[in-house]
Amino acid sequence: MVAVVSIVHINALHDLYVNNDGENLVIVPQENRNGWVNPEDLPPMPQCIAQQDQSAWLKAMTKCTSKRCTRHFGIICTHHQWLTQLSCLSVEFSPDVIASYFRYCSRSTLAKAQLYQWVRRITSRRWLVNVGDGNGLEHLTPASLAKGYAAVDVVNKASTCLTESSSSLSSEPFQHIMACCGFTGTTQHTGNAARPWEYSEPRHSMIALDSKTAGYDIVGQRISDGEYFDKDCFCSTFTIDLEREPCSESDLLELTKERLWIRATCGPASLPPDWTDGLKTTQSAYIPIKDWHWPSCVADMPQEVIELPNICAADACEPDLSGYCDVKRAVDRACFCRNIKYETCGGSCRVFESRIDYVGWLYDLCGQVKDWHGLPNDWSKTLAVPTPVEMIPWPWTIKPSNNSDIDYLTRVRRTSGEIICVSNEWKLRSFYTLNIAIALAAFLIQRRLPRFEGDCRHQWYTYLCYSHTWLVKGMLIAGSQLLANWYNVLLVEMTPGYENVPTIHLLLLWCSIPRPAWMVVLLLGLQEPFGTTRLSAAASVVLAEIILQFISSYYMLMTIKYGLYHDFYLGRLHEIRRGTLAETMYTGALVWGVVVGLTVFQVMRAMHNRGMAIAALDTLNFDRPSIWQTRAKQTQTTPSLAERLRMIISPCICAQIEGSTQGLEERLPGDHMGRDDPGGRYGTFSVQGEQQARTSQRTTMYAAIVIIMLLLWTAQWLFWGGYIGLSSEEVCPPKLRALTAVWLASSVMGVFISVA
Repeated sequence: MVAVVSIVHINALHDLYVNNDGENLVIVPQENRNGWVNPEDLPPMPQCIAQQDQSAWLKAMTKCTSKRCTRHFGIICTHHQWLTQLSCLSVEFSPDVIASYFRYCSRSTLAKAQLYQWVRRITSRRWLVNVGDGNGLEHLTPASLAKGYAAVDVVNKASTCLTESSSSLSSEPFQHIMACCGFTGTTQHTGNAARPWEYSEPRHSMIALDSKTAGYDIVGQRISDGEYFDKDCFCSTFTIDLEREPCSESDLLELTKERLWIRATCGPASLPPDWTDGLKTTQSAYIPIKDWHWPSCVADMPQEVIELPNICAADACEPDLSGYCDVKRAVDRACFCRNIKYETCGGSCRVFESRIDYVGWLYDLCGQVKDWHGLPNDWSKTLAVPTPVEMIPWPWTIKPSNNSDIDYLTRVRRTSGEIICVSNEWKLRSFYTLNIAIALAAFLIQRRLPRFEGDCRHQWYTYLCYSHTWLVKGMLIAGSQLLANWYNVLLVEMTPGYENVPTIHLLLLWCSIPRPAWMVVLLLGLQEPFGTTRLSAAASVVLAEIILQFISSYYMLMTIKYGLYHDFYLGRLHEIRRGTLAETMYTGALVWGVVVGLTVFQVMRAMHNRGMAIAALDTLNFDRPSIWQTRAKQTQTTPSLAERLRMIISPCICAQIEGSTQGLEERLPGDHMGRDDPGGRYGTFSVQGEQQARTSQRTTMYAAIVIIMLLLWTAQWLFWGGYIGLSSEEVCPPKLRALTAVWLASSVMGVFISVA
């Protein structure tokens, strides 16, 4: 089948130009002589033809090439030239001739498309061998390369034994298959682009002086210049024997490089099912030196462990972003783990945070190594979590030394070498007894107090504002409690085996023992009339409690800080042994801190507001002496800064100046309001109304104090309840009955002091 060919002379082009318009093919040679053209005007040889035996191809072109006369002088020919007949080429490059090259050229989509374009231009045929085999080759897209492509330089990442091997089916060398599947970023000439063909008279044959590479630009897009290969072409041509791989007898690193290269290029289907077993990769068996890290207790690790990474160092493959092997220096995980276990390291590697970090590091490093048993079976419940002792914020304990011979008076006995302490129930029962006894003493004593009858409007004001009795009583109550704690510490230290118990720390900790001071204040406040005696008693109890709470803040704040630092408030302790008790302890400390913080904030705000109110009263009541001047006349001295501060924060001033803006205006002088009120103290506010307001404010103040003290007492119970249960094995106080008796005596004495 021969197509209609029209020839047009043009002198500007070196290659043939194809304009496909329906069934006609327009060929524009540089010079056309009635269907004969110079061989150099023909398109260069396609890449896939140049890569194999070209004899059939050259034979076909030779048949269509002969020496023709190109110049005449009359009837005499003056110049002969070798020319090729185009119509002959259309016949000679029949499907039979193309078929001998088709198997090789059809491996690569781009090479096949390049061959199709050459045949289409020369013969105007739309198929190569069989009708339909050229479908889709005229207009390629990037999707035509099914598996995509890769740069040829990735061959450098393949093992030598792979690149020097041959396909198990076709026996073609690796490099030859790479060449037949290769292409360039853009179409490139490999020879003399201006003269691709020439007739050699000595050989009596056409010879190729140039060929064109298959370029990615055939698909209508461009990529960076370089050499690439079609992955689908390579993987369908190059096969390996899964039972006898090219690098099966080589070094393990070479086998790893081979398998990673095949997988990155052709996928895991081209490899054995267990292809990852035993590979030298940094994904599992090896750890890159740059990624190696030590636990926090590295300073306490033996020198032989520190040197293990160097001893176990080897070359291994670190897959890059494409999956090919990058050889890196790495540590053999199995080698390292064979020489280390939990018992190998001591010191800080066995202590709380460092131990948990050390155990986690060991498990991450060696947990998946076959036949490694360097951690106990129950390590996740014993080593990777804090123990009950480690959940206690302070390092010391109330426990006898191991080598002491101790005779307990509180049911302490020795069995099989272990000291058995009193139960937690017995310890908590002593606290219950202490609290109930104090409450009962307060109830009985307050019933026997003399009732103060009469108008106490001025008495309680004067008693608290200008008397130091309640201050002395409060300090005596706090001092009696501290003295009892100190005496109890001495009782503990005098017990054999307890000589090393820290005196100051134990004294401070015992200051946080829950005491029902709130109940004492409540019982005093419920009695009417509320005279100076009961007011002084309540104020002294509150002051004593403030002092003791301030002292106990050392361990309360220590507990809060310790819990926040170790994330004990985020549910971490829920599944840990005795974790619920620890949560109770830390919750109590946190509640204590919140209550104290809010209380201090409210007091500071009240002091600020009261100071401003007093300044406003002194400014507006310019026709009478100021409160400071009045106090100065009474004492005949200038009030000090401490005196003024005490007057601001004392309950009497609170009752006098606390109130709304309307109450402040009611306290202004009568002439300022436009009228006088002789019966009032400062203006229109009557004595009876002022007394009712003061009583209401006093009631509110007492209710707030009782609630705050109750919340602190509850927080301390939570703290001690959790602490006793958490430290049952570490806190073993001797003479617990004697200690409780001393605390009870000092607490009852404090109640007597407050109402004396």
